[in-house]
Amino acid sequence: MKETTRILLSRIILFLVLAMPVSSAVCAGTLTLDEAIRMALEFHPALKSGRAAVEAAARSRRAVAAKRWLRADFAAQAERHSDPVAVLPIKGWGQFPDFSRDIYSWEVVFSLPVYEGGRISKEVRLKELDGALEESMLRQSADDLVANVKQLFFQILYLRQLRDTQQKIVEVLHRQRDDVELKSRLGRVAKLDLLYMERALEEQQAILEATAENLALARRTLGLLIGVEPLEWELSGDLCKQGREPDTDDIEGYLSSRPDVKAAELKVKQAATALDRAKRAYLPSVSLFSSYGRRAGAGLHGDEEVWTTGLRMDLNLFDSGGKRSRVQQGEAALAAAKEELRAVQLGGRQEILSALSRIRSAKAQVERYKAAERYAREAYEVESIRYETGAGSVNDLLSAQEAWLRSSTALVKAYYDLKSALVAFELATGRIWGG
Repeated sequence: MKETTRILLSRIILFLVLAMPVSSAVCAGTLTLDEAIRMALEFHPALKSGRAAVEAAARSRRAVAAKRWLRADFAAQAERHSDPVAVLPIKGWGQFPDFSRDIYSWEVVFSLPVYEGGRISKEVRLKELDGALEESMLRQSADDLVANVKQLFFQILYLRQLRDTQQKIVEVLHRQRDDVELKSRLGRVAKLDLLYMERALEEQQAILEATAENLALARRTLGLLIGVEPLEWELSGDLCKQGREPDTDDIEGYLSSRPDVKAAELKVKQAATALDRAKRAYLPSVSLFSSYGRRAGAGLHGDEEVWTTGLRMDLNLFDSGGKRSRVQQGEAALAAAKEELRAVQLGGRQEILSALSRIRSAKAQVERYKAAERYAREAYEVESIRYETGAGSVNDLLSAQEAWLRSSTALVKAYYDLKSALVAFELATGRIWGG
């Protein structure tokens, strides 16, 4: 009677473990998904590098924009000539300047661009596009990082639940093995049944060890991503919580949100601006200039101020085809950028459609494994009663138990696959986080 009671209790424990809802097995912790994402975005070195690149691009734009405004240069010079030269220009009739072999001078030169054919404005625009491209690349790096954090976070929830379930199954199998061993000594069951039970226990222990190792590896990897190694917190989350339903009619809207598409569009604008800049090399440049300084000869005799002012125009007449080659280069670069944009858009559409297909398949798997788990549980209950009454064998019981365990873990895996598919969809649509 005591043996039967113990066996029934072991069956009840196993039933409660496997019949427990998937989400309730995820115990509360101290690190949420949002907190993990925030830490990863704050501490990951790749994002720090990206933010520095964005700042560098902004500084470069300001440096180019400074070419539009007044410039002042200071120059000082000391020179010796083979023969004496006039220290200063002739001032008037009969006024001869001082002559000297040594000439000392200093001056401040001012220049102000009046017209540059739009070249400076195009250079500024190119630097602005460089900054926008760096920001788009930073966003893409952040999206990839957030996707990895989410995948690992859900994987840890899945493996943790799987480990806890498998641990309880091992404990139940231990009790069953002890029970079968006792019955074998009493001659009520064959020794072969005991061997089957021991083999099932060893296999389950091996599976549990592999799951524990995979869980430890996932925790270490997540810790590296968020900058905390080793990861000291338990994770808090619900593996079965459904994400937002994707809108299958907004493919183009999703496509425009992808950072790689935005980067490709920026490259097209860059190429078009660079081509326009190359064409403007045919236009002249006009600038105002002025200088003020002093000039003296040996012994500082003849020391007097000198100044100049004027208007200057520069126009290149012939450069052996250099300007034309640069224009042709720009046209080829623009055509290449447009083709790259089309290729990125095509790849983006394929990723979005593939992610939608994964979501539909994962949802179907969840529903299918829900039904399979329910049927396997009912079959196990029947086999448990048959085994307790002596109408069934331990092989039938183990087979039913294995089927129930497999269907239960498959259901958890289906929920995890659905989460992974949703993460892939969010990454493919450029909406994986709100940053």
